[in-house]
Amino acid sequence: MNVSTINVFQRLARQWDQVHPYNAAQILKIRGNGDVQALQNAWHDALNDLGLGRVRLDGGAYGYERLNGELRQYGVQRAPAGTTLEDWVSQQLNRRFDNPGEPPFRPFFIAGDGHYHAGVIYHHWVADSVSIRTVLEEWFVRLYDPARSRRIPVRLADCGYREFFRLSRGVAAVGHGLLSSARWASGFRRVRRVVVPPQTDLNVRWAVRTVPPGALGPLHAAARARHCTLNDVFMAAIARACDRHVPLKQRPHRKGLALGAIVDLRPYFGRELSDAFGLFLGFTNVICKPRDLEDVHRLVAAIARQNRQQKRLGIPQTSAMRMLAGVAAGRMISADRMVDFYQKHLPLAGGISNVNMNRSWATRYHPDPLMDYIRVSPTGPMMPLVFATTTLGEQFHFALTYRPSVVPPERIDAIAETFVQFINEFQKPT
Repeated sequence: MNVSTINVFQRLARQWDQVHPYNAAQILKIRGNGDVQALQNAWHDALNDLGLGRVRLDGGAYGYERLNGELRQYGVQRAPAGTTLEDWVSQQLNRRFDNPGEPPFRPFFIAGDGHYHAGVIYHHWVADSVSIRTVLEEWFVRLYDPARSRRIPVRLADCGYREFFRLSRGVAAVGHGLLSSARWASGFRRVRRVVVPPQTDLNVRWAVRTVPPGALGPLHAAARARHCTLNDVFMAAIARACDRHVPLKQRPHRKGLALGAIVDLRPYFGRELSDAFGLFLGFTNVICKPRDLEDVHRLVAAIARQNRQQKRLGIPQTSAMRMLAGVAAGRMISADRMVDFYQKHLPLAGGISNVNMNRSWATRYHPDPLMDYIRVSPTGPMMPLVFATTTLGEQFHFALTYRPSVVPPERIDAIAETFVQFINEFQKPT
């Protein structure tokens, strides 16, 4: 059995999972009607060839068992007729992986009109988005391009986050990490906290919205002209939406707004990790001042400056130090106090996970038969609302995972409308 050591983010995610299921999902929208039996066979073949099945934990290490007759009972689940994608995903995000005999992947099928959705809900601590894209690629090609099927097991990542602190750059990296942590704590003293009701229900719901076709090209051109990225623009749009629609406490000395972002750390490693199966994510955050929140271009510019500076200083990599602090704190506080703890020390109004699928295998099959690729991010105990923005071809959509106990479902349409209005206004000449 291929074995790897549980890294610091995985330890943190497993703590969060004790508070509420820390599940994520990725979904393929495919043209045609779909064949559940063919999907079932392709799923089992893909998992078996990749060497992925039930997870075995042994202290600080974990590994996977290949599928066998016993595990094949965990196959593709067909959603009941009439079930919407949003309802199914919402239900599954709140469903625990509490059976140690079950693999950490739950594949599903939802029939549509001239298309279908084939996706997987997964226990997020075992894998990041990059790794799950490998699983979905192997599932897909076994149905639509079998000559490309992979027949060798995946390689589990064999290094942890300490790779960022190698001797050649260790002193500087630790110094930046300590300094950024101090600035991070100081900045959060000036931002608004989310209004969290007592004994908050941590269940989540999920929704997805597609931006009208043709919007991506002009948006990308406007971002280039203003020396920023699409991620900067998306974060600014989310900040505007959170400022207007997420319940935030009003305090005289707390007028700013903080957002978090998930960052793929694989490109920052000194050795190749692109094909390693595991979880390698970091965090960054931006703080938006009140005077910036009302001006589209000023807000984007302020966020772009912060993101460039954090990248230059290596903040995504050194976020591992904050994770270590989170793991230590999680050992001392109870699960029912976790949300209050994070809102006190990490008062994030929302977050983003942004992925450009045009750098992936999906482009070979888009738009036919692969019509879209949808990602679903968990909120965790840190924030009440997370956007997953995904670009494929000339289109993009955004998916929202949110806690209805904090962000009422009737506000989701307004949040989505504010997001779209912001990016439309950004494209206009100044």
